[in-house]
Amino acid sequence: MMEMENLLNKTVKLPTHFSEPVVVESITQVGKHYKLRVRKIDGHLEEVVASKDEIEEAQIILEEKYKSVISEHLSLLVESHRIRYAYSYDPYFAVSLSGIQTLPHQIEAVYGKMLPQPRLRFLLADDPGAGKTIMAGLFIKEMKMRAAIEKILIIVPASLRIQWQDELLRFFNEYFIIVDAELDRQQVVNIWQKENQIITSIDYAKQEEVRERVWQQDFDMVIVDEAHKCSAYTKRRSNRSPEREATKRYQLVEKLALRPNHLLFLTATPHYG
Repeated sequence: MMEMENLLNKTVKLPTHFSEPVVVESITQVGKHYKLRVRKIDGHLEEVVASKDEIEEAQIILEEKYKSVISEHLSLLVESHRIRYAYSYDPYFAVSLSGIQTLPHQIEAVYGKMLPQPRLRFLLADDPGAGKTIMAGLFIKEMKMRAAIEKILIIVPASLRIQWQDELLRFFNEYFIIVDAELDRQQVVNIWQKENQIITSIDYAKQEEVRERVWQQDFDMVIVDEAHKCSAYTKRRSNRSPEREATKRYQLVEKLALRPNHLLFLTATPHYG
């Protein structure tokens, strides 16, 4: 048998009187019945008379709490969940989100070849002007929406750093910090560890005092633009076996490629090595 006091200040279900849960604020016995003063979800107070049997059937909701929220906050919550799971329903969600006009070969490369791979090891070789930066940006955006990557390093020739930073911000709303010698010197902490989205030049990162710190980081994804410039060359000498000469650029990328789950090389130039 339920004690009447147990209902006070509890959220309960009274199916014979209300379709939604109510909070019992007071109970007064009136003859063989009980007068209940309750507060509805919309905040209004109401009084009902219930029999003992009806009260016995009342179900106390122990953990559910009904609170009023600001409508703008609720809208933001709904929108965040919509964006979070949108890729499940829109296979080209990053395209829709960025608003860029993609070309068929870009869709085929990103959605047909790159995204289906659980661990990306991909050389994207295409003509100059084919939009390799756009393809890399689409892949980054899709993977971030899936929470598959967070810490990203993009290695480019020094002359392309600003272009990469500008296009990723303008088309995909992704900000990457450019790390160079001047910025690196100003840091109290290890900037390679502190920042999650970094663009740097191949010739800065290859320096011995820099590459050691780069190698120590757990990047989820590494992108190397103009990857043909990181080749190792084979030298042939008379009366001796061919020898491979690994440049500092090659050494940087060779060791850096061991740790990240996703590795993307971009090039528009045939190479040897």
